Amino acid sequence: MNKQRCPACGSIDIIDEKKSILIKEPFGGQDNIEIHENICSICGTRGDFYNQNDLLIDETIKRLQQKSIENILNYFIDNKMSMSSIERALEIPQRTLTKWKNRTNAPSSTGVALMRFIKLFPWLLEVAENKYDYNEAQKIHINAAIQKLLPEIDFLKEDFIEAGGIVATSGSALFYKYYEKKDMNNQERIYNEVTLITNTE
Repeated sequence: MNKQRCPACGSIDIIDEKKSILIKEPFGGQDNIEIHENICSICGTRGDFYNQNDLLIDETIKRLQQKSIENILNYFIDNKMSMSSIERALEIPQRTLTKWKNRTNAPSSTGVALMRFIKLFPWLLEVAENKYDYNEAQKIHINAAIQKLLPEIDFLKEDFIEAGGIVATSGSALFYKYYEKKDMNNQERIYNEVTLITNTE
């Protein structure tokens, strides 16, 4: 019977210890699992010399990824986002998301990544609906940024008014002016003026 050897020095004096590691998955939570760690008593090399942990780690990641997909799809449902409309926008087969949610089919790593992007940036669905047109995508992106930005701005704050101004209209238009004051012949110079307008129908 062949004895297990250290891959570095060839010693058979191997200690097997167990340790706990934390595995995390975005939107899927985390889990502590116990794995083997082999230590060579001669040279001190550490690791999983005999690939004892690969299966357990892979199974844990897959389980957390499935939980991640279910959480994301439940979020879509709770926020009145139709799974069929998502499928149409992304041009993926009908009922794919339902099968993922019900564990009929497991999503690929690409599918998991796609759902994470949509969860983080829901406006990407609108980009897809517009057939990834660059100009439309820019408008959608800017509009999404404005909607996030506006609640953070105190329009009445004195230093904001002195620094310039941002004004929004009900049509989701944003106008931005940046003033830089310089003492040149006692005149105030405007160094930059930018207007960003997004049209949403």
